[in-house]
Order: sequence, then C-alpha cells, then structure tokens
Amino acid sequence: MKKVFLPLSALIALSLTGSAQSAKIFAITGDVKGNVNWNAFREINSVDGSLKSTIYSPSVKQTISYQSSLNRNATPRLEPAVSAVAAAAYDAKNNRLYYTNMRGNTLNYVDLNENNLTVVSNEDAVFNTGDKFKSEANIITRMSFGADGAGYALTNDAEHLIRFTTDSRPVVTDLGRLIDGANNGSNSIHNSITSWGGDMVGDAFGNLYLVNMHSNVYKVNTQTLVADYVGTIKGLPEGFTTNGAAVNQDGDLVISSAVYTQSYFKVDISTLQVTSPVKTESGVYNASDLASANLLYQSKVLPTEVVGKESVTIYPNPAVGKTFQVKISNGTSDKYSVTVTDAKGRTIVGNNAYGNQLLKVDLPKGTSTGVYVLKVINCSKQTVCTQKLVVE
Repeated sequence: MKKVFLPLSALIALSLTGSAQSAKIFAITGDVKGNVNWNAFREINSVDGSLKSTIYSPSVKQTISYQSSLNRNATPRLEPAVSAVAAAAYDAKNNRLYYTNMRGNTLNYVDLNENNLTVVSNEDAVFNTGDKFKSEANIITRMSFGADGAGYALTNDAEHLIRFTTDSRPVVTDLGRLIDGANNGSNSIHNSITSWGGDMVGDAFGNLYLVNMHSNVYKVNTQTLVADYVGTIKGLPEGFTTNGAAVNQDGDLVISSAVYTQSYFKVDISTLQVTSPVKTESGVYNASDLASANLLYQSKVLPTEVVGKESVTIYPNPAVGKTFQVKISNGTSDKYSVTVTDAKGRTIVGNNAYGNQLLKVDLPKGTSTGVYVLKVINCSKQTVCTQKLVVE
C-alpha cells in the first residue's frame, strides 16, 4: 500500500502540494509606517509582522523592468502603484504577486523570480467594472487565489466577482453579482457600511472568505455565488479597521489595518475570536492588503490510502446541489464500484464506474449536509481508495 496525496477535488489539486504551507506573507503599505498612500510592496514576517524585505517603494531608487502582454519591453510612464493598491494576491506556483491599481483596469504582477524589480502588465486582462473615479463601488479592493489555482477579485459593492488565470494571456471572467445568503438580513454583502473594503482568502474546499473593513466575515461559494454572513471578528481594539487578510503557515487568519500600526492580529476562523497579536516592539506597517498562498483548512486535508496505480478525482468537493463527478484514471476501462456511506456506515448511494470515464453521482434528495465517505472498489473486490466527501 502506498500513500499519495489525493485531491479533495479538481480545485484543490491545482493549488496544494503535499498540503505544504508557505511562510510568505506580503503586504501593501505606504512608503513609511502610518502613510496611507498604498504604493509599496513588502514581504513581512508571518510570526511577528516585522519587515523581511521591501520589494518596491517609491522612495527607493531601483531599476524597474516593465513588461507588457502587448509590448514585451514597455516604457513606463507611471509608477507601478500609481493610483494606490488595495487588492493583491500571491501566486506561489509562479512566485508572482498579482495586483490591480484602485483606479485602474489592468491586471498586473510583480515577478518575484527576477533579481531586479520586474512588473508585468496584462492590458488584455481587463477589470472593467465601471468608472472607478466616479464611484468607489466599482473599485476592486479584495483579491485572493482560490483552491482551483485561479485568482479572484471583488469590487466594493460585490456586483462583480472576477476570476482570472495566470497564463501568459490571462483569461478574465466576470462571474457576476454575489447573492445574499438567506440569513444575511441587514448584513447584506452589497451594503456599503457592513460589507465594503477589506480582503479575501480562499479555503481548501473551494470557497472564499471575505473580511470587510468593519470586520464582518462572509463565506462565498464560488459555484453558486451565494455569500453567507458568518459573523463579526471579536476582540479587536477600538479604531481597528480590517483591510488586509492572509492565512499563515499554521492555518491562522492574519488581519491588518490601514490605520492601526501597533500590530496585526491572528484570528480563529471557526470562532471569529482574536487569539493573539502579531507584532514587534516597534509595531508594524499599516497595510491596505495582505497576501499569502495558504488556504484556510488546508491542514485538514489529509493524505488518502490508495492501492495500485489508480488516480481518483472528485469534483466538486464539497458537493454543491448534492451532485458530484468521479473519474478513475488507470489507463484501462476496468469496472469499479463507487459507494457513499454516512457517519454510521450506511450506504446512501452506489454506482458502477469504468476506468477513464466520468461518472456523475446524484445523491438522494434527502441527503443531509455533512461529511460522508466515498469508497472505490475494483473488480477484484480490493479497495482502491477511501475519501471524505463534504456535502453542502
């Protein structure tokens, strides 16, 4: 028997490598502490929030290489963060820090593989969400990578959830308007008081978590576009506005403020309770945005025991609408048995599947939300894999 990392879904497979967590956290700050011109890119220490390196700051003289999808040797006319930045996301696969200017429509990234500062602008990847000078509602203030390996960006008013790829010619898709969860009440995702500003992080199950400026938390399903109000972060000091969010290497949510320089804070996402400050004696850079490659609940994704050469993919997981697909890749068309059992070991659905073919599984209408076990058995009555299946 060998142990491999079986992806919970096609989403997770693209972004998790052995469930490893990265210690890198990036921050969008001003030129100096306390400054609110969001035009500097820095890497901070995930343990105490101290400065690890300055990637770009207007006051630091450095050679900047500008590249463009339309002109590979572009001549810069403006600084990289000319109209300030409030949305950034770290792509660990390519080692890039993606961002967009608050008043701009272009998707950009800093190539962190280069010794000299290299900024790539993708003019054909347009974030056209309306006039950003006339209305702050159109400004993109939240950005993160999801479990599917794609980047996500969200406008202040949540009218535009945008997904983008990291190809040389990125594909940008406006998924549309977020939908309020049934229990959101006055905490609408579109309310300028309760829901604007802040930042997003992804989780290992394909969702996004939005923490807005007033520390209200929403769970966003990227398939249905439903945004459910989760609650408000507790234990923050007076005057702290939540503007940046990232996940550290321990799986904790770390948040920053645009106005508060004493510390960042770690938050337990399950209770929304502040657990500890993240700071040095000299404080931290106030930041409009934080970015890391980690996902919430990433450490909960465990290896799966797999026998033989089969590769099993489940998508989506969590199963949305009580429907999911299974593909067993083994180079043959062998017959397999696929069953789903509940916590008491009772079989709720059973199907036959064939190697290298896609099997659609519809769970019974009365299936409750929760965690189930999917088991694949080959024609020799041997268990190929046992995998947790989350039903939402």
